[in-house]
Amino acid sequence: MTAKEKANNIYNQMLEWVDNSHVYKERNIISTTAKQCALICVDEILENNYGAKFQMIFWQEVKQEINKL
Repeated sequence: MTAKEKANNIYNQMLEWVDNSHVYKERNIISTTAKQCALICVDEILENNYGAKFQMIFWQEVKQEINKL
């Protein structure tokens, strides 16, 4: 899976969860919230250094792709 595919996967999972929460009504708020949730997940991985250097590079790329969404 590429970094872009992983970024979309994480984002879509968060978007589905937030969309189903019925807390947020506007689509833009839902999208922004899902993006922030996805970035939190990736930041946790990066901050806790889970994995080898090549894995950390991958997660940095995932973060960049999430920021493009």
